[in-house]
Amino acid sequence: MITAHHIEAILEGFAVGDAMGMSTEFMTRTQIAKTLGEVTTLVESHLSANHSDLPKGSVTDDTEQTLYLLDRYLKQGVTIDSTVEGLLAWIDESDAVAKRYIGPSSLKALKAIKDGVDPKEAGKHGTTCGGLMRTLAPTLYALAKNLDRMQMLEMVVTCLTPTHYTSQALEAACAYSCAVAEAVGGGSVVEIIQAAYEGGRYGLSQSPYQACAASSLGRLAFLVEYLKAEHGEDELLDFLFSVLGTGLESADVFSAVFALFLFAPGQTFKSICLATQVGGDTDTIAALVGALNRACNLDSPIPSSVLDTVYQVNALPLKALSEALKR
Repeated sequence: MITAHHIEAILEGFAVGDAMGMSTEFMTRTQIAKTLGEVTTLVESHLSANHSDLPKGSVTDDTEQTLYLLDRYLKQGVTIDSTVEGLLAWIDESDAVAKRYIGPSSLKALKAIKDGVDPKEAGKHGTTCGGLMRTLAPTLYALAKNLDRMQMLEMVVTCLTPTHYTSQALEAACAYSCAVAEAVGGGSVVEIIQAAYEGGRYGLSQSPYQACAASSLGRLAFLVEYLKAEHGEDELLDFLFSVLGTGLESADVFSAVFALFLFAPGQTFKSICLATQVGGDTDTIAALVGALNRACNLDSPIPSSVLDTVYQVNALPLKALSEALKR
């Protein structure tokens, strides 16, 4: 059974990953190496290519959406309507469009919903990682309420339906959700990966159609074998960036998250630092692997200087929210 402390620890891993990865978001591996070298702490804002206007330690849409959705789910439960309301409130109150936070699939789908399109139809073209990045909200809600795995997965599908109701997004999101749940339950790395396979297959079964696209589970199977051999950090990061890709597609982000998890299981801050250096969608990759590793190892340390800064800069209500989830 998950505790409020465990929920808070997972959210900390997510938020710190988001804040660390924010600084290098959509920089290339070459840019990061030339500008920053090895990343071992929060990056000074002026070194960021795309977010130099944000204070050091700022979180982005990943954490903001997760917190907005959890707050909404506490009040209304996990429904399509509560998801849409939470996301629209986030857009209006965070000035997400002006900040260039919101992803293309979410922006298009939510605009369509505002224009009267049925939320069950609006997300049928959302293939990017916007669904995967907000999977933690329904997952933690279900775990906090002691719901079973099938109920949790139904909530993940519900959460994605308005913006990311596609095979690419559902496969990745349901796989990640089950991996987190298995990690919370004390599962081994092998069991966590097996749970991801089971979740991903469920996600595919719930999609309205199966697209001709890269499979997150296919890439996971490849990575399990690939990482049985010895690989240095730079070799792995170069491979993820240049061969598998670390862009916006669900399978890209999913692959990077699970590669870094398998490379450093239970080592939250190490995996976050590596994700910050991988290039591409670094904030989402770092947030997701940070949460997964914290779920796997509750006591995995994050430097207090980093954690305290992220809490203070963003006024994060993680303790209060975690306790509310368990009431």
